[in-house]
Amino acid sequence: MRIWTKLSPNTNTSSTRAAPATGREPATMRAPATRAPATRAPATLRAPHMPATSPAARLTAGERQRPLLSGMPSSRARRRGLGDYFRDHPFLTWVMLPTLIAAVYLFFFSAPQYLSESRYTVRAQMPRGQQNVGGEILGTAGFVTSPENITSVRDFLLSYDAVRRVREEIDLLEAFRPSFADPVFRLWWENPTAERLRQYFRWQVSVTIDASTGITDLRVWSFRPTDSQQISRRLLTLGEEVVNEMNFNIREEAMRSSRIEQQRAEERLLSAQAAVTVFRQTAQSVDPNQLAGIAIGTIGQLESDAARARSDLQTLEAYARANNPQIQNMRNRIQGLERQAVLERSRMAAAGTGITEQLAAFTRLTGEVDLASQQLAAARITLDRANGDAQRQQIFLLRIVEPNLAERSLFPLPYWASLYVFASLSLLYGLAWLVLAGMREHAR
Repeated sequence: MRIWTKLSPNTNTSSTRAAPATGREPATMRAPATRAPATRAPATLRAPHMPATSPAARLTAGERQRPLLSGMPSSRARRRGLGDYFRDHPFLTWVMLPTLIAAVYLFFFSAPQYLSESRYTVRAQMPRGQQNVGGEILGTAGFVTSPENITSVRDFLLSYDAVRRVREEIDLLEAFRPSFADPVFRLWWENPTAERLRQYFRWQVSVTIDASTGITDLRVWSFRPTDSQQISRRLLTLGEEVVNEMNFNIREEAMRSSRIEQQRAEERLLSAQAAVTVFRQTAQSVDPNQLAGIAIGTIGQLESDAARARSDLQTLEAYARANNPQIQNMRNRIQGLERQAVLERSRMAAAGTGITEQLAAFTRLTGEVDLASQQLAAARITLDRANGDAQRQQIFLLRIVEPNLAERSLFPLPYWASLYVFASLSLLYGLAWLVLAGMREHAR
């Protein structure tokens, strides 16, 4: 274009160069910039009924001067490249061409994948106080859906632990990276790390929970129908094992505190019984209560005999002389009985070895034994009740649909996948066009 502008007779530049070198500035150069050029193309070079300044007129003039330009390159004569073509057709470049590439890959290179689908639910037994009569009549008493347990099983099936335990029995690398699989949808790494394998595992395995029914949909994709079915079965087995572990943990947690209380009660009872045994060995008495009873009876008997003797003495003094030997013997007997009664009382109230202290200590020890026995009995009752509650709080994984063996590939579905790529790219192209148009309008 630059060469054409310099040499065209219809421009000011060409007229200036065509003027003779007379030392004076041509009239066309002295004219204002807003006026038409002074030098115009000859009438013979113009097309009929066409202005002299039109592009067609300039092109006709250029064709008449073609012999003068035969040795010079021209940008208009340059052949347009493929990049210019794509730049002039952005929709073809950004929408149609990627869609065509994706369709060719999906139809001719992608490997088919097979789906194994299964369904299950997790139910828990309702506590006895919340059961209703209608449920018992219908045969569904005590079993309700457990959303938290369903979520726990779902999270486990997509965890590192599940991938590791599935890999112990099934070769996931062979299932997700067979020799015939296409390089886009297969596992990219020959020796993947745990994080990469779990990422691809979550791409191929989906666990979806229906919030209204509590039923979980387990879907497994792989390049062989048998691999999908085996992985799905293994995941269901792992889910059942996790539920059993949860039942065991719930039962152990519910009974742990009861067992601890029972153990404490047993230790307390053994300690109390040992203290009673030591007391009996120290006091040399099997039952201080019996000794106290005997001592009290002895004192009572002595006091009774002394009272009878005093009564006899009064009777004797009424008819006998004062120097009668029987009166003196009776007085001696009364004094002996009183001294014996005082001695028995001192034995009962002696510090350290008295029957009263022994009786108090023995009563305290036997009371401790009774309390420990009652505590042990209560702990045993609580343990039995906790065991029964733990049995009623068990959860169950119920299989509703067993994993199927696929007969037809459901992925990638080239027709729908190509249409999806085209629709997505068209939407993105439209959004980008609107953004750019808004920016241009704002710039104006």
